[in-house]
Amino acid sequence: MKPIVLAMIIADHYYRDSNTGKSIITGTFNSINCSDFPTKHGNCAIYISLTDIATSGAVKLIFRKVDGDFTMNLPEWEVEAPSERHSIVEIGGNIAGLPFPDEGIYEFIVMWNNEEICSRRLIAHKVVINRGEE
Repeated sequence: MKPIVLAMIIADHYYRDSNTGKSIITGTFNSINCSDFPTKHGNCAIYISLTDIATSGAVKLIFRKVDGDFTMNLPEWEVEAPSERHSIVEIGGNIAGLPFPDEGIYEFIVMWNNEEICSRRLIAHKVVINRGEE
């Protein structure tokens, strides 16, 4: 049985407050603007909220270009099944220097025990910066 993904957020930063246990997510976004490719996004954070976890398992993220040949596998999270199956489990982390080889549509794929359960798209736009004449 696969868990249900309640939320998947892409942001600039993620951390868990040590006093409250709350997830802190700042700077959410759906696209990035780049003047040149290839490029790297300084810091990218991923937050995922899951429920209906019947057994312990591994969550793995794959970042790839849609209809392209770029794929990047990210480290796994080991998720312990909660005592109450319908509890909500939150995971997240930061990715320094997320690469974008070229303009286009990218996606994060969420894998549960090597089975795809969710995806979230992100668009990299090429923009022209007019510096003006001086």
